[in-house]
Amino acid sequence: MKNKQWKWALLICVVLLTACHGYKNDGKQVRYEYWNEGFGFGSVKVDADPQTFEDLGDSYGRDAKHVFIEGKLVEGADGATFKYLGKRYGVDANHVWHNDTIMSTADPKTFRVHSELLAEDTTDYYWYGRAVRVVDKQSFVILGDIDDFDTRWAKDKCNAYCMGYAPVPLADYESFHTIKGARWMSGDYAADKYRVYFQDHIVEGADPQTFREVEFYVGQDKNRVYHKWKASTVRDYRKLTRVGNYFFTDGKQIYNRNMEEFSEADPTTFRVLADNQGDCVWYTDGDHIWWYDQIVEEADAATFSPVYLYSYFTGKKERVGGSSYAYGKDAYHVFCRDSLMEGADPASFEIIDFNDTCSWTIFDKNRIYSSNPSERLQKYLKQKYGKKTMK
Repeated sequence: MKNKQWKWALLICVVLLTACHGYKNDGKQVRYEYWNEGFGFGSVKVDADPQTFEDLGDSYGRDAKHVFIEGKLVEGADGATFKYLGKRYGVDANHVWHNDTIMSTADPKTFRVHSELLAEDTTDYYWYGRAVRVVDKQSFVILGDIDDFDTRWAKDKCNAYCMGYAPVPLADYESFHTIKGARWMSGDYAADKYRVYFQDHIVEGADPQTFREVEFYVGQDKNRVYHKWKASTVRDYRKLTRVGNYFFTDGKQIYNRNMEEFSEADPTTFRVLADNQGDCVWYTDGDHIWWYDQIVEEADAATFSPVYLYSYFTGKKERVGGSSYAYGKDAYHVFCRDSLMEGADPASFEIIDFNDTCSWTIFDKNRIYSSNPSERLQKYLKQKYGKKTMK
């Protein structure tokens, strides 16, 4: 019974949202109504002629002279000849359009749509509105689903094509294939029996028989590790241990996410400063502090800490989640990323969500750095310091 009620509730929501989304024309004025998750329902006036206006579907509309998407004018589009082809593509007498952008090389007379991603005319294919620049259409093959964003690669007898990038000369047409990685990999690697390809580059010296993608934009063959198309000095990815989200170590050397050697830090003491390894961008080796790979020159490593996030929803300060992406402090200073915040007071510097203005209020007892002097902030400062906030 509960399951059936849930389905009816979902159906009602869909119907309500659909009913309040699109163009409304009362013969005197055209408006576009929409739903925004952050602000709810909204409506904008469309600068269209109500007498000739036509709703084309999928947020497209036209009158005798103009074309509109989501109520906004498509500059340069001819309303008198515009046809909406579906899947966010349209044509007029002179141009092909993807959303509100002219596809400058596409031919409106022969253009046809195969899927949301793939379209073609007599001379070329197009992937999400971008020209693939196919040399030989007769031998052109897409290696995957033409309606799947995870599809990356195509080939003809001349080139390999990573969709959205420049063509790369192909060594062997018959053996060319995508390189399947584990889940959440990029899919931007491919190979034939002679070469490994990354987007619009050939991977330096890679062995196509043993190459695989082991990390997003990181490859491994029998010889070494690669970042994108560049060979690194790392021999075996399996021997690396992750340090936070940005670094790796093999116990002897630190490497950044691009598999470049990070020789500034002591590999025996290097660690991330966070309760959770994936939580922070601050690092230390006991003597120095880094924000990512940028050294924080004035920081005192012995007393440094990320600034943690708190809420004040209930009128009581409570820790929520992890630490700030950008702010840290030691006993003497406050830092935003790798830069010193002149005049900030480390003893009272805090980041709290008071839930009555912007999401986070960044402040110390003397100054607000982000957000506004809300009533809850005023109350908090008076209770803690016996004073109301500054300007």
